Amino acid sequence: MTQARDALPDTIQTARLTLRAPHLDDLNDLVTLANNPKVIMMTAGLPLPYLEEHGRGFIERYSQKPGNRSYAIADAENRLIGVIGLYFFDDKPVELGYWLGEPFWGQGYVPEAIAALLETARATGLCSTINARVLADNPASVRVLEKSGFAITEHTHSVVERHRGKPLLILSWSATP
Repeated sequence: MTQARDALPDTIQTARLTLRAPHLDDLNDLVTLANNPKVIMMTAGLPLPYLEEHGRGFIERYSQKPGNRSYAIADAENRLIGVIGLYFFDDKPVELGYWLGEPFWGQGYVPEAIAALLETARATGLCSTINARVLADNPASVRVLEKSGFAITEHTHSVVERHRGKPLLILSWSATP
């Protein structure tokens, strides 16, 4: 897992965004944007309220989690507007996860970040399949994933405490077109 994580570059540049390591200068934006019920309730594990200690812990753990590769999604001014990452497992396909601060919704930032991360994963040959899990009642995220080349492969129910029993979709992306 560490080897796969380390094969990804530290920074990925797009036309409008930089995917980069989160750092302490991001703490205020991270806490402010994540501490929003509309954002948090669609994630699997971010706490509400999202406190400074949570943000600090995320930033400090960034380089210490061998199976994860999280990036701050930074805008043209290098301000954090969200988070995206790939999560590597021994016994199942790589998973994509992301969230974006509400003021930045509807501007095409997530599809742009996803496209860059998927292209990078494809170019490094890290994985042939990437999955994403999304609540069925989050149609905006389902659309973003489908536009990014993911297809629904499974209808199931969430086992995450916050969403236990809610309909969940598993979408998959393949590195080979």
